[in-house]
Amino acid sequence: MKDQKINCDVHDCKHCNCDKDECKLTKIKVCSSSKEEAKEATMCDSYKKA
Repeated sequence: MKDQKINCDVHDCKHCNCDKDECKLTKIKVCSSSKEEAKEATMCDSYKKA
């Protein structure tokens, strides 16, 4: 199985490779920030401030 790239443009996260707009992690967890089921309410649970 080929490694999948995780796109990311959250440049204040220490896991973000800003040059390529990719996450440095091989897998991430996502969490819901509210009771909404919209995609916009989903965020990365692996976020760490740079």
